[in-house]
Amino acid sequence: MRTKNKQFDNAPGQDAFLDVVANLVGILIILIMVIGAQATDAMVDAEPDEAEAEPQAAPVDPEAARAAASALESDIHAIDAKLKRQQLEIAYRRSERDKMLQVVMGVEQQFEQQRAALDEHQRQDLQATRELLAAQADLEDLKARRTALENSRPAPNVIEHLPTPLAKTVFGTELHFRLLQGRVAYIPWNELVAMLKEDAPKSVGKLRDATQVTETLGPIGGFRMQYTLRRVQQLAPAAGGMAVQQRVELDRFTLVPTRDDLGESLPQAMSEGSEFRDLLKRLDPDRTTVTVWVYPDSFDQFRTLKAELFRRGFSTAGRPLPEGHPIGGSPDGSRSVSQ
Repeated sequence: MRTKNKQFDNAPGQDAFLDVVANLVGILIILIMVIGAQATDAMVDAEPDEAEAEPQAAPVDPEAARAAASALESDIHAIDAKLKRQQLEIAYRRSERDKMLQVVMGVEQQFEQQRAALDEHQRQDLQATRELLAAQADLEDLKARRTALENSRPAPNVIEHLPTPLAKTVFGTELHFRLLQGRVAYIPWNELVAMLKEDAPKSVGKLRDATQVTETLGPIGGFRMQYTLRRVQQLAPAAGGMAVQQRVELDRFTLVPTRDDLGESLPQAMSEGSEFRDLLKRLDPDRTTVTVWVYPDSFDQFRTLKAELFRRGFSTAGRPLPEGHPIGGSPDGSRSVSQ
């Protein structure tokens, strides 16, 4: 009884639920049909366009296809033949290698057998021979390296040496030149000294009111001479004792050039017709000494000049001077030394 009443109570609710499900299914079926119809129409419309856009395949030439296939087959056969030849070559080389290894192994075995048969003395001789050969090889290598080093060395600078006599003090005729900045300038030394001897007595009177006086002479040949006289006092023996005497003496003199570019360049001085060569032609080489006052910037040129003077038979005296130092002399100075 209770079961029947329960089914009766639930019946109306189940019918309503089934009606809702049926309606939903019907709607879904309708939607599927509409979408399918639209897709069919779109495919129909698109098929002509795609057919028109599809390119037409080119016709195939049977003869060309057969020729291509034949060429491909020939290439395959050629490659196969080449591979076979390579395999034969490899096999042949392997055979040669094996034979050579057998020969080497045989020689080594014979050598070891002969070495084992040698006595101690013979083994020492063999070892010494090996060491000797190795030493000879090292020696040859060292010789080759030495030769390579000698060939790669720069050429040495050769300093010319002139055979000169012993140095001697100059007392005869002396000719003076200045060598500055590579230029050879004649110094009128004797002329200026003669002028000094003539002018000095005239300046003695100026020392009455001064202890020293400086005068200037020249110019001669591009040089002036400045000399200084001084008054000195000294004790001298006299009757009844010592007396003070006064006298005048030359303190020093210097030569002042009127300009720096005096003279000739060394190449000009060496050329025919130059002032330097004309002066040398007037003098006797056996009785004349050439004194060159040389500055540090012209030491190389002095060697060239000395070689030329030696070739002409003149004795040469070199007077090196510091840069900027004037040419001059004094009673306490030294005479030139020639070679």
